[in-house]
Amino acid sequence: MISQKLAVQCLAEEMRGCPVPMVPEQFQRKRFAEHDFVFFGHVPVRAHKLANRWQFDESEVRAAGRTIVALPWDPNDLVDPRPHSPGKPKPATPARTGWREQIRRWADHAGFVMRMKNGCSCGTSFCQRRSDGWALPCGLTPEGLLQRCANHSIACVLPVPTLVWSHDTWLIPRTVALILDLWEEAETALAAGSHVCGTCGAHSTDSTWHTSTTSGWKVICPACAAAGLRRYRQELAGATYAGVRERGPRAEDFLCAICEPARPAAAWDHCHEHGLIRGPLCGSCNTMEGQGKEFLARKGSVQHLLNCNGCRTHRTLPPHHRLAALRRHLHLERGLQGCDVPMHMCVSVTEAADSGYECTVRCFGQRGSSSLRLTAAEAEHILARTVESGLI
Repeated sequence: MISQKLAVQCLAEEMRGCPVPMVPEQFQRKRFAEHDFVFFGHVPVRAHKLANRWQFDESEVRAAGRTIVALPWDPNDLVDPRPHSPGKPKPATPARTGWREQIRRWADHAGFVMRMKNGCSCGTSFCQRRSDGWALPCGLTPEGLLQRCANHSIACVLPVPTLVWSHDTWLIPRTVALILDLWEEAETALAAGSHVCGTCGAHSTDSTWHTSTTSGWKVICPACAAAGLRRYRQELAGATYAGVRERGPRAEDFLCAICEPARPAAAWDHCHEHGLIRGPLCGSCNTMEGQGKEFLARKGSVQHLLNCNGCRTHRTLPPHHRLAALRRHLHLERGLQGCDVPMHMCVSVTEAADSGYECTVRCFGQRGSSSLRLTAAEAEHILARTVESGLI
């Protein structure tokens, strides 16, 4: 297995001298991708999660590069991207999806920027495309589009430098269109498969079925998760994270202690101050706990944090959750009733020079804002009440 950086180097080696406009540097797994594949052109390469890092099989990476190199290339063999052929009736509504639409969005935005900078060249106060939507937008030249969008890529392909413009549309080399058509088809199929439970085959668009594991994404429905995994019953209360990481058990054998319905856990959440296990969390909840902004908005979150015997004994919360606890209290007490907007977007808490806190509460849909100052003693009282609510 090789790292993403080495994968880019391998692709650059395989693509040396290849005329197809590709950019190996863009070969990287997107953070919120729905599957574990990274596309180089139309070729999917599986990413493997090892030691919490994404890595690739070198032979698969090089094979992807060689597949692109083997394609025929004639920059003068151009095709019309519109979803109809000359002589056939035009569709009632132009296609607005996929790579064609992406290029059109780039052109629309570049045209808007040019009009804002230089004014409208047609002399009207409001510009819009031709009715079919395929011509360059008013105020944009081919040179202007190239200047702004030459480095924009789709699946590591650079389409804009290959475009040839006519008065009512743009033409693209047949090979580039083939690569992007095949990529779009494969991407659609992989995205559809990401909503199928890997155990029972049930289908759903519910994103909670899609969970991160130490080896990559896993799709499992709540019923299969509950049937195949264990609920955490404080079996590791008082255990150190270092000991559990070395000798087990695996967090992936448990359900997330916070999610409801529970998703498969991905990691042992632990207190960094005391080094003690708190319980198994899925990748989403574990990330949220680490950020400290919204974790306390989750049901059972305070009790979970106090599963650390050290925090429980000292009746305290981890430092990065203290401001969140104040935001939580103010959001409930002074915010709009029933507001489900993330509390850090509604409540601002800033530590003052004298150890107090300057606070502002304004929920979306709420008239005006509420400003107040908390003294250090008042803040400690709120934190103490928050801890007491979590002691069970």
